[in-house]
Amino acid sequence: MALLIIGISLWYNNRLAREIQDEERLRVKLWSETVKKQAQLINLTNQTFDQLKAEEEDNIKDYTFATNEIATREFNDYTFVMHFMSKDNNIPLIIETATNQNNKITQYFEGRNLESLKDSVLNLPSFRDSLNQLLNNWERGNKSIEIKSTANQSQIFHFGDSKLLKVLKNKRDSLINSFENQLISNSASIPILYVDSVSGKIKRTINIDQEEIKDSLSIANTIVRMSKENPKIKISFGEDETGFIYYSESSLLKRLRSYPWIQLVIIFLFLMVSYFLFSTFRKAEQNQVWAGMAKETAHQLGTPLSSLMAWLEIIKADGVPESSIIEMNKDINRLNTITDRFSKIGSKVKAKEENIYSSVEQSIHYLRARVSKQVNLDLKGDKNAIASINSSLFEWVIENLTKNAIDAIQGKKGSVTYEIQDLDNKVILDVTDTGKGIPSSSFKSIFNPGYSTKERGWGLGLSLVKRIVEEQLKGKIYVLNSKIDQGTTFRIILKK
Repeated sequence: MALLIIGISLWYNNRLAREIQDEERLRVKLWSETVKKQAQLINLTNQTFDQLKAEEEDNIKDYTFATNEIATREFNDYTFVMHFMSKDNNIPLIIETATNQNNKITQYFEGRNLESLKDSVLNLPSFRDSLNQLLNNWERGNKSIEIKSTANQSQIFHFGDSKLLKVLKNKRDSLINSFENQLISNSASIPILYVDSVSGKIKRTINIDQEEIKDSLSIANTIVRMSKENPKIKISFGEDETGFIYYSESSLLKRLRSYPWIQLVIIFLFLMVSYFLFSTFRKAEQNQVWAGMAKETAHQLGTPLSSLMAWLEIIKADGVPESSIIEMNKDINRLNTITDRFSKIGSKVKAKEENIYSSVEQSIHYLRARVSKQVNLDLKGDKNAIASINSSLFEWVIENLTKNAIDAIQGKKGSVTYEIQDLDNKVILDVTDTGKGIPSSSFKSIFNPGYSTKERGWGLGLSLVKRIVEEQLKGKIYVLNSKIDQGTTFRIILKK
């Protein structure tokens, strides 16, 4: 069901993301067409501007021609010449007249149509500075014209843009500004990069992180990335005003695309937590069953044990040989020990510092008389190793490991070796047999309840061993190594 929910969610979100992507592309396309129309209007304005400027330059040239004619020739009728002089209309004009007499140059300036400049350019502290600045500004856009009136006199005609031309320029700049405003208002949350096609410089950025355009390499990478997402849009305002618009998916669309995967992770985490809780509850239930069965077993064994002890006293009174009584007493004591062990399963046991070597030796002593004579039980290592254990439960661990080792030897001649190491903060016990070995894939599963390689095995021995070592004694047990047909080594680590 979870996988089905994830699949439907991914399908629906991807479909929704595709629809939003198509809508964004359509919106950008329609907007770009509008911008192109604006660009065409600006181009038309520029053409008109160029024509008007050329016409004004012609007017100034005619004016200079007429002025020169008046200065150098004599006419009875000045009507034709005055016609040319009146063609300048409202073009601001300054005529610089220079006269050279006796190697001394004197300058005279005459201005026309300068009313609009009196309160702006010509308000500097020094009139001469104001004049030079004004002429320099005009020179950038309109080349001055120089004519020789006489041998000792020359005139330079400086002129600026007319009022009409300035109005046209302002309108053109307003259109360009409105285009840039259109970039902002129509883009919403779409990242947009407006780049000059000639210089490659950025003219406008919208919804772009500064890290993406911090240097030329970052800009190039950003342009390449955007070009792959969507085709660039060319915008032209004339020969010198051409740019490209690059755009990518909006942050909203990107978040929408990532949302299903976030949802997938959340559902996966939910499933993991659910599985963990389920496993924990199941394990807790198993532990309760374990503890309940163990306590019930101990309780059930208590009654016949009491009877056996009473019958043993009766047998003593009947004159049964003492040797038989001793062996029977050993078995009764053994049953008492087993009952005590079962009663401690599932309960908090008291651990104390005990000699590990002595505990292992005591278990081996009991088992030696009860196992095959072909199997040698060999104990070696540090005889003074002390660890915090419960001797009754720890001896049960040794007995279970030994019985498993003997079963693995399968009636052949072999050995079980117990090696004790006393380290700084822990005691290590290695139990090694020469049996059939364990596959590496089963190193962990052999400790699971119910896992057994024997035909009639219950699979509880090693599970009980792990429970005692890790939960009751707070230690650790695992398969250190094992080789098929060569043997296995179990390692127990106990805290000091």
